[in-house]
Amino acid sequence: MHRRLLLNLAAIVAISFTFTTQAQLSAGKEPKAKVSLGSSADAVVAGRSWDVGIQFELQDGWHIYWVNSGDSGLPPSVTWTLPDGWTAGPLQFPIPKRHHSAGDIVTNILPGAPVLISNITPPTALAGDSINLTADVEYLICSKNCIRESAQIKLELPVLKPGGNAQPINESLFKRARRALPKETSKYLSVIAHATPSTLVPGQSFELALDVSIKRGYHIQSHEPLSPAFIKFDTFLKPAPHVTYDDAIYPKPKFRTLKYVGKVSEYDGRINVRIPARLGDGSTTPPAQLGGIIKYQACDAKGTCFPPDALAFAATGLTHKVGSAAPPDAAPQAAAKISTEPGDHENVGAPIGSTGVPAGVGDAGTADDQDLEGFLRSLGLPGLLLMCFFYGLLINATPCVLPLLSIKVLTFVQQAHESRGRTMMLGLSFGAGVILFFVALGLLAGQGKNILQYPVAVIALGTVVLAMSLSMLGVFTLQVPTSATKLEASIQQEGILASFGKGALAPILGFACTAPMMAGGLAWATQQPKNTAILAFFVMGMGMAFPYVVLGANPKWLNFLPKPGNWMITFERIMGFLLLGLVVLLIHPLIAHIGTEGLEWTLVFFVVVGMACWTLGKVEITMPSAQRWRYRATAGATVVIGAALIYGWVYPIDQNRGTTPTDHGPIDWREWSAEAVEESVGAGHTVFVDFTAAYCTNCKVNKKRAINTPETVQKIQSLGVIAFRADFTGGDERIFETLEQFGRPGPPLNLIYPAGQHDKPIVLDVLFSKQYLLDKLDEAGPSRARSASTLIP
Repeated sequence: MHRRLLLNLAAIVAISFTFTTQAQLSAGKEPKAKVSLGSSADAVVAGRSWDVGIQFELQDGWHIYWVNSGDSGLPPSVTWTLPDGWTAGPLQFPIPKRHHSAGDIVTNILPGAPVLISNITPPTALAGDSINLTADVEYLICSKNCIRESAQIKLELPVLKPGGNAQPINESLFKRARRALPKETSKYLSVIAHATPSTLVPGQSFELALDVSIKRGYHIQSHEPLSPAFIKFDTFLKPAPHVTYDDAIYPKPKFRTLKYVGKVSEYDGRINVRIPARLGDGSTTPPAQLGGIIKYQACDAKGTCFPPDALAFAATGLTHKVGSAAPPDAAPQAAAKISTEPGDHENVGAPIGSTGVPAGVGDAGTADDQDLEGFLRSLGLPGLLLMCFFYGLLINATPCVLPLLSIKVLTFVQQAHESRGRTMMLGLSFGAGVILFFVALGLLAGQGKNILQYPVAVIALGTVVLAMSLSMLGVFTLQVPTSATKLEASIQQEGILASFGKGALAPILGFACTAPMMAGGLAWATQQPKNTAILAFFVMGMGMAFPYVVLGANPKWLNFLPKPGNWMITFERIMGFLLLGLVVLLIHPLIAHIGTEGLEWTLVFFVVVGMACWTLGKVEITMPSAQRWRYRATAGATVVIGAALIYGWVYPIDQNRGTTPTDHGPIDWREWSAEAVEESVGAGHTVFVDFTAAYCTNCKVNKKRAINTPETVQKIQSLGVIAFRADFTGGDERIFETLEQFGRPGPPLNLIYPAGQHDKPIVLDVLFSKQYLLDKLDEAGPSRARSASTLIP
């Protein structure tokens, strides 16, 4: 923090020097920015507010600054000259960009043509036929040098009589300007901001925490994405009186490898961002609001990445402690309220919103809290641990473990010679052994990575659970590991240590039922923080150990347990079908990892696994040992050969590429514009248009599988097709309007225009195969003007 303060001080000195020198150098020169004032309405109606926009047109390579300029710079300031009774709302700033310069100086800039919006409210009674508004704008504009410029801008509008209706004007300008503002809600995530402690003391440090909940089925790029094409998760803080911030502390990302894209760094679920801060000694009142925006790029599980966006947040309800005065009664942590004025820097702290609703939770964002997962999340850590306890308890109800429960407790009674105290001790020691086994699993999960991020691990886990389900359905008999059986048998006496050892072996002895449940638990736990994973497995072990401890203390309760019988076979079959459903859930992430085609080939591999399990079912205990091993070897070879053929030859799993492949290919892509496409189609050409973006995963899949293939190139050449590429990476407004026209939230969008039919394009699926594309090109037909060549010579 001290380093950041020194940087700011040095930057202010440098800027002050720059102001004096550059003001002299730039005197009489053309300004680097053109500033104008635009209105969203063509007239003024008494008492009815409307928006005006201060538009900057900056020369290439120059920029102005956001409301919080960062380590250096100054935001624009506006002084309004308005008639009596008129008010101008605070400036609303567009989403900024990070700018890194020499000396580790980081600033928040607005390049290009930013528009600052302000809401103007006239009084309820107006005199005259027209009104003049004047704004004096001062701003710092920088490139290699910084220049302070100013402009006086005016706007004259007619005044309508009471009851009149003003008409919207400059719609394109204000549509672009409002789209550039941070959003109030998001369909992909929500954020709650709070200060710790919520009572701020002058001269002392505190922490601003952002609890970000990413909606299930979506993920966002991390703060440090592995490819520059992806938009990183970032935090921008608005200034608050007497508050200084240090660098934000971001959580560790999750890594996974995507086919055609490579390794990616992501956030999903819930994450927490912590921002160290300090309240200055000169503060006499608490900042009523600490706010800012988070910038992110969301993607779904199928690989579709949406345009970058930003969400406003604010922590309110802060209290203040002066001197040694006793703090007020414990105040609740300040919850975020949705800011409708994300650029508010002149009126920081004004109460906005009426409820403590997390920023970003709108109609699309409340669904999560209505399902079971949302309910459990609302319970916090206690709800999670309760779920883990019942998870472990459920293991005892499986057909493999339930008989073991009765046998073990009866053994306690016999070994203790009916001594209730010793029986209870044996039960406790057995339960402690069970818990030890689960703690070991928790340590393993806490150290590991999320296995569901790796397609090979997902396929292997799905294979294991599939084999378990087929065993429960009677296709073959799954044997308890021989080593575990021998070890259990070698422990003859039921002493305290022996009982503890048998408890540690119990989950293994019943592993035909416990393994798939533990595998699911491991897959979940590897996505959690280390301490959470260990605690969750500890409680899970308590759940499994609970009946042994309780029945050890009260052996007579064994009479209430159901006796073994035919019901166990039926129960086992039902569990088998439930495990088949679990297989479907486990392999679902493969769509994002290796695509739909990869998932289809995985299902073929599972058929091969089923054949191998059927072969194992031929093994009988009365067979000679050599014959039994022949069946087992045949089953193993079936799985190995099937995996080698499918994943080594037919559909290789390409992992750890770590780079983003180029997608230019041998097609000569022309720069897209609606006019160029219409002209080409009208001239008799068949046209193929690819709306894409550098961050679009599905775009890369389509290019790899279908577009940049020799067959497609040959087809384009033979039909004389002209190809246009519309790159949405920079958020081109014209491209966005076209995507909206065809009902797409973002790329990919692929269109084929038959010659002469500009109003009847063929809209391709989001993901498509090579043959699908070839068929659609044939459907469109050849160009009538065959002189066009879309191939690189």
